[in-house]
Amino acid sequence: MSKEESSKRAPDQHRLQQELALIPLGIALNLAIGTLVHLLKLPVYVDAVGTIVVTLIGGLRAGVLTGVLSFLLGGVLTNPVLPYFAGTQAANAIYTHLVARKGGFKTYPRIVLAGIGLGIVAGVLSAPVIVYLFGGITGSGASMIVAVLLASGKSVLKSVILSGLAAEPLDKTLECLLAIWLLRGLPQSLLRRFRNGTLEKNDLISK
Repeated sequence: MSKEESSKRAPDQHRLQQELALIPLGIALNLAIGTLVHLLKLPVYVDAVGTIVVTLIGGLRAGVLTGVLSFLLGGVLTNPVLPYFAGTQAANAIYTHLVARKGGFKTYPRIVLAGIGLGIVAGVLSAPVIVYLFGGITGSGASMIVAVLLASGKSVLKSVILSGLAAEPLDKTLECLLAIWLLRGLPQSLLRRFRNGTLEKNDLISK
């Protein structure tokens, strides 16, 4: 291998090492908060904070892997329904990355708008899985909203969609705010080591 090829491969290897360090931390964050919320039966999920954090720090690939792997692992360790929503986690990372590239996490009003949009995306993508695989009930706190709507005479599909529109935007806005608070609490010297994500574009590190 020539010196030129070696110099080109070095940054790629460094990025991969950074991602491999970030992904387990993101998975642990998703599972820890998500499992606690699930056990408390709260009408939110809060299971994608790690996905958002890792996407902002490490970029799209790291974010998608964090989300998907956390739900696959969570299906074995905590909640057997989680793997069916791994695709939604991948969409969370894609949406976060695209919005963050436009500076969507720079200010709190933008973060709130990003969270609402993410909630709509997650709700729309999750609804078919909840309806056709689980009959509208997954055992989460949000399922209580579905049960109330079903009791009022609404169809399963309409109940799930309305439940998602009620819970998901609030849930994802909370997750986006938590992710930004976590990042702003980290030392700048640490964050500056990561250049694969969109930290600079969102004023999370100085340019």
